[in-house]
Amino acid sequence: MTTSQFLRTLNSTELDRPFGQLPTCVSLKSQSCKIDISSAEITELRSLAQRARLGPATFENTRAQPNKEFGLTRSWMDEAVKTWTSESAFNWGKIQDNINSIPHFTGQVDHNGHSYSIHYMTLWSQRSDAIPLVCIHGWPGCFLEYLSIAKLLQSKYTPETLPYHFIVPSLPGYTFSSGPPIDGVDFSTYDVSCIFRKLFNDHLGFKSYIVAGGDIGSRVCRALAADDANCIGIHLTFCFDFDMCNFPRQGLEDSELRDLATIDEFIRTGAGYAQMHATRSSTIGFVLSSSPVAFLAWIAEKFLEWTDITPDIETILTFVTLYWVTDTFPRSIYPYRHDFAPNENVSCHGDAARWLVPHNKVFGYSHFPKEILPVPRAWVERTGAAREVTFWRTHGQGGHFAGVEVPGVLLEDLEDFATHAKQS
Repeated sequence: MTTSQFLRTLNSTELDRPFGQLPTCVSLKSQSCKIDISSAEITELRSLAQRARLGPATFENTRAQPNKEFGLTRSWMDEAVKTWTSESAFNWGKIQDNINSIPHFTGQVDHNGHSYSIHYMTLWSQRSDAIPLVCIHGWPGCFLEYLSIAKLLQSKYTPETLPYHFIVPSLPGYTFSSGPPIDGVDFSTYDVSCIFRKLFNDHLGFKSYIVAGGDIGSRVCRALAADDANCIGIHLTFCFDFDMCNFPRQGLEDSELRDLATIDEFIRTGAGYAQMHATRSSTIGFVLSSSPVAFLAWIAEKFLEWTDITPDIETILTFVTLYWVTDTFPRSIYPYRHDFAPNENVSCHGDAARWLVPHNKVFGYSHFPKEILPVPRAWVERTGAAREVTFWRTHGQGGHFAGVEVPGVLLEDLEDFATHAKQS
């Protein structure tokens, strides 16, 4: 276990900050820190990007943007690289200060003979009745998926009025959290849930909490809901497993059948990246660690194609910068070995008992129209033991990165769900 070199421990004069005071429930030592990626790291990144070859214009990369048939266009990549390599256009110091306006901590967790340093962004409440609300990101996201929501909460409440402890942990291997072991021990999404369970219960001392998440985070949420008695509610924005291809389609609304057509099309033409991650993770790790421009193309495509409201270029470049500087990519794609493996013996969530939301857990879902895999309500309910989602919201805007695209909408859902879960 090593704490990320890109985190700096706060000194005594920096500890007194709004939403940064540990509540009395925290039972073990948490390290208060801030993100500290040096100008030298950013200069090296810019230098590598400037020297990279973009490649020639081709039939495929000169199509109109957006181009979901062949991927990114050369014109978009050219503009993105120019922005990324310009200190005035992409001011990392200003961006980092904004990220550090929300408190950050690390906690040490032991699991299966290994020790992990887990980073988390948080807003601590000073209310004695505050309930922990844990939001778990996916790929190619990170804790930044919930930065805008944290900023909204920061503006809406004071530490004395915030109804929740708002916590966004970084998955192992992502940004500032320790990566999976490399000594031959396999590591899966389920291991992540075990580490987080220890973080929440043993380290932070939670007696009850709510989890929320999308993408890979939705799987971690499911495991926590299934295994941890202290998890009282689960809210998802993503719910899919390939077993769902065999779920019944009779009785679905026309809009839901259109959603299923979207799923079928994505699996047919948009999921090649997942198969690469699952079956050639070592190879793609080497390829995308060799050039920041190559990596930018791999990640930016997802932010452009998987969203309803396209993020601005600074937002996309911020995600990519954090991934690149912290060597996140090759350390982060381990979930695909299990969750997208071409092996019927690998249990994912679907109807598998391990991943069913238990009867006694409050189950909520927010449906965004441009989610890459927009699952019908009846299918979502099949993934709960009670076959019922008691909190359901359907929205007119939003895609895979709802916290980035429509943070106010997702926050309202999370707050309403937290109230619903506490009252159930």
